[in-house]
Amino acid sequence: MGHLPRYSEILRTARVGALLTVATALFGPDSQAQLYIGGEAGWTGLFDRTDMISDVTSVIARFNGGFNTGVRGGYEWGPWRFEAEYSYRQNGARDLVGSNFTIKAVGGDRHSNSIMTNVVYDFTLGYPITPHFGFGVGAVDVFDGLKLPGIGQLFNNSNWQFGYQGIAGIRYELSSAFALDLDYRYFAAIEPTFGIPRTNLHYSAYYKTNNFVASLIYRFSPPPPTPVSLSAPDAPPRVP
Repeated sequence: MGHLPRYSEILRTARVGALLTVATALFGPDSQAQLYIGGEAGWTGLFDRTDMISDVTSVIARFNGGFNTGVRGGYEWGPWRFEAEYSYRQNGARDLVGSNFTIKAVGGDRHSNSIMTNVVYDFTLGYPITPHFGFGVGAVDVFDGLKLPGIGQLFNNSNWQFGYQGIAGIRYELSSAFALDLDYRYFAAIEPTFGIPRTNLHYSAYYKTNNFVASLIYRFSPPPPTPVSLSAPDAPPRVP
């Protein structure tokens, strides 16, 4: 329960960031923001990391390639995109490596749920395919649940942390309403700390991932332009 206040503060910050970016797109001068939504999925690789167990020992946790999936929505405003995103990433555990041992056939996984606010810039080159770059910040719930053969559940805990990501990719305009994004995303969370069940020990583990993500985006019809009222010209003066 000690982590809940920190999670609340992080999540509140993410919500405020999302509101500010959307408000900027909606109410900026001469804005012509266009609403969009989309689904995404792809491959996730989790870096091998050294997990420190309460200054007692350390092990390297290694993971198999995994997957990611999520949804996002926001506004396009000229070359800018302002969006909120939920995503889920999961990697199955492969083994644990210590100073003089290796434990194979480790079960369980390390996964995360994230709520992010992203800003993306599209470089319009006059072609159907355009490159884009961006970044995102938000809140990440990292879950660690590893099982050892013959022992059972070893790690089983989760922790909310500040998360961030860098985005680089290309967009292909399928039509005026649909677009396909192909992205590379480096996604990471500030070092989470977990408790070991049935002990007073804790361990820290970095969460850093490489992600390849495909997204299908649907744009809603933009609002009609504001009509411009034209006043009738003044009648010429009457000649007596």
